[in-house]
Amino acid sequence: MRSVNTVVLPEYSEQLVLDSVRRAREQLQSKDNAKRLTALDFYYNRNMDTHLEQWFPGESLSQVPMFPVRIVPRFARARMLLLKNEIKRFISGEESEDYRELTHQLNSKMREFGEIAWLLGCCHLRSKWSERHQRVEYDILPQVKEYYVNGESLPFGYSYEVEIFGNHRQFVFWSEARDGEPGLHFKYDQAGKIIDIPGGDGTNPYDILPISKLMNSADASDVVRCAVQIGIAMTEIALGVRFSLGQPVITGIEESQAQIKSGIDRAILLPEGASFNYVSPSGSLPAMIESVKAFADLTAQNHALKIKWGDAGQVQSGVALAIQDIENLESRESDIPLWKEWENSRYEIDKKIIEVHTGKGLSEDYAVDYGEVSYPMSAKEELDLLKAKKDMGIIDQEDIIRHYNPDISDEELQKKLGTDKPSVQPSSPLLEALRQPVA
Repeated sequence: MRSVNTVVLPEYSEQLVLDSVRRAREQLQSKDNAKRLTALDFYYNRNMDTHLEQWFPGESLSQVPMFPVRIVPRFARARMLLLKNEIKRFISGEESEDYRELTHQLNSKMREFGEIAWLLGCCHLRSKWSERHQRVEYDILPQVKEYYVNGESLPFGYSYEVEIFGNHRQFVFWSEARDGEPGLHFKYDQAGKIIDIPGGDGTNPYDILPISKLMNSADASDVVRCAVQIGIAMTEIALGVRFSLGQPVITGIEESQAQIKSGIDRAILLPEGASFNYVSPSGSLPAMIESVKAFADLTAQNHALKIKWGDAGQVQSGVALAIQDIENLESRESDIPLWKEWENSRYEIDKKIIEVHTGKGLSEDYAVDYGEVSYPMSAKEELDLLKAKKDMGIIDQEDIIRHYNPDISDEELQKKLGTDKPSVQPSSPLLEALRQPVA
């Protein structure tokens, strides 16, 4: 489905592309873009007060500060289980140290990109070459305008904002090479004026688009709405606490007599028939807090997540935790095909950029392995698992020792195994238990 950030081109000749870009006005006030900016503010924990102040007109907020709650990044982190553990990338069947060094902070940038793509429903990632560091670096592009040739389903070009000088905005445009027409790469301003890029000639040096796109089936706008609702509710609770001592109310006196100074060291003299007391809000603060929890719980359930409030009580086993998280684990599995497709498209871009700037040609054989999700086990569960693996011949005593001490030296390992001095025995109770024969 096309969005407000979509432009359809009649064809891909250079002059028609330039004319279309000039006519394409960035929609400054579009509802879709405003919603995405709000989501990004709550993800990055910035400008959050501005999204809550509109719900508190008058002098209300002069009594307490705003109380936004940083739940959006926590929801995103919990939902994107697929990117939680180490990701291994294989070229021609082996992990490539050269490729890892050429792709700067790929895993950490990818995690941030994945969380934003889940939140917004769609996100773009630009791969770019750093001449200074001689490596590929990455820019997350949450708002991108897409250009399509009429009748095609894949974008022919992208543009995105790069600079703002007061009211003057600048954008970058990329397009791919098609049928003898070179791809384009240039900067332009909000009036459509083309701006030269230093070191460039207006063409795309890679021929392909250096931007990869991840598109989910839906966004997580309800999480942002939940964050706004909770922020409003928490601010209301803070106001309730502020006014819990009560509002002083005086009846039976003239307005001119209302300026009464009070304090524990002052006696208040009122005329006959007058009264003075404090009136407290009638709302229940505990009930309001439970309502806040209900907002969060319902939103979490919509995304196959569970929230634990306060003391969780008895420590649960890894199996119990996995059962509780079963829906999120299923969501993780359903994410794998989408992410593998995106990884392949990003690798093709990186491969082309590296080839253009270094002359190195990387293999077409590329594969990704996402680390499995693990849950903590009790000492007994871990002992039973290691014993079972040892009995089946999957591991031996050396593997067990290295499991608990990966940095152990060969000399110390031999001592632990007792191969140099038979009298030496393992010092670990767990290793001792593992040495015992199984009945």
